[in-house]
Order: sequence, then C-alpha cells, then structure tokens
Amino acid sequence: MRRVLWARVIPVAAFATAAIVVCGVLGWWQWGRASEQGEVRQPDPAVAIAEVAAPATTPGSEQGRQIWADGEFAADGAALVPGREIDGSPAVLVVRPFTVAADATGTGDSATLSVIVGWLAPEDVAGFDAGAPADRRVSGYLRSGEGAAPAPDPEEAAPGDAFWADRLSPAILAQHWEAPLYTTLLSADSAEPGLQPLPAPEVERSLDFRSLAYAIEWWLFGGFFAFIAGRWIRDNGLRERQAVEPAGAADEPPGGHT
Repeated sequence: MRRVLWARVIPVAAFATAAIVVCGVLGWWQWGRASEQGEVRQPDPAVAIAEVAAPATTPGSEQGRQIWADGEFAADGAALVPGREIDGSPAVLVVRPFTVAADATGTGDSATLSVIVGWLAPEDVAGFDAGAPADRRVSGYLRSGEGAAPAPDPEEAAPGDAFWADRLSPAILAQHWEAPLYTTLLSADSAEPGLQPLPAPEVERSLDFRSLAYAIEWWLFGGFFAFIAGRWIRDNGLRERQAVEPAGAADEPPGGHT
C-alpha cells in the first residue's frame, strides 16, 4: 500500500494547477481574438441580374448574390405570404412582380422577377396599399424559392387586387403573374413605403487562423503540464508503506510456545 508524500505533492500540484489555469485562460483569450479579429467576408460586388441568373432556369450558385435589375413593377396584384416570424413578431411578407426590361435579362425578352419588398403585421393587412411603386430599379440579395405546399388562406380577404400565397413558391406566383418568371426571388435592400424592412443578411466572418493556432498551442501546453505533473507525482510523490512487525515476533520460534 502506498502513502502520499504531501510535502512533495502539494507544491507540484499547486504549480501544475496554476500553469494549467494560465494556459487555459490564454488559450481562451486567443480563441476570442480568432473570432473577433477574423477577416470579415465581404459579399461580392452587386452585378446586373443578367450576369448571374436567367428566367425560367434552375437556380444555382447565384443564391445569396447581391444584384440589381432595371425595369418596372407590374400592375398585377401583390402576393401576401402569411405565417412568418421576423425578429420574434408575426409577419406577412409582401412580394411584388417586377418586370425586368428586355435589354436587362440577357435573353432579349422581358421577364418577371419576384421581389420581397418588406413585411407587415397581420393586423395591418387590411390597410395595405396594393398599388405598384414607381421604382425603375430594384436591388438586393437573391434567394431561393420554396416548394409549393397547399394550405388554407386566411379568412380575411386580401386587400385590393392582392392575393394570398401559401409559400414563396415560383410555381404559385406563376399562376398570377406574367411568364416567364425567374425561379429565384429577390430580397430587396430597402422596404417599400409603409412596410417594415427585411432583416439585413448576417455578416460572415472567417477565423483568424494565427490566433486559433496560438489558442490550440496554449491548450496543448496545459495538457502537457497536467501529464508531467501526474507522472512526477506517481514516481516521486508516493512511497510504499513498510509492514510493521509486532515486537518480539522475530525471536519467537516457529510453532509457538513450547
């Protein structure tokens, strides 16, 4: 059985604990620097829609791209997409058809782009102005459409010539707007007057790999101190107990008293 040599173990354990804590704190600090000082990934510069997307084609890598398009909002009704939540509040998305000019599509023919121009609270739907804005250019980020999923429309009637849409689905919107349609949608940079703006896309960051490497090194140092301290205590901080024989046992002859 072993006994602990506390006079040796306590100083080594205290030093190892302090070293491990210091390495852990420094590693965490470097991890924070890796996250905070990482390079901000700037989005690609805005380009004309003809450079990244074409009407009636399967969407690809253009999702998330910042684009602009010239044309005009069509007089057809706006689509109202209920059942959404933005910043914790119930929301109804407002989507309008924007007719991209023939010389801006890249195909020589005009096409319809679905533009999410903002959102409003469900109780404000009745006062929504369905009239088309006079803007001649739209800009924002492209996003993919959603699959059609039939669902009952709200009991409230849509105002003016607007209509309820179950989803942000090009298949649903194509039933109301002039073809051809883009199969991608545009999330507008700014909201239409009277509507709430859509949340800005989240900023993307890449880690600062130098600080990340330093953080890993500090944590490895901490693990090394823990290993060395454990080995030292095992080899130098423990001693085998010596069996203590009863007094006079050595003088007693085998077999007991005669």
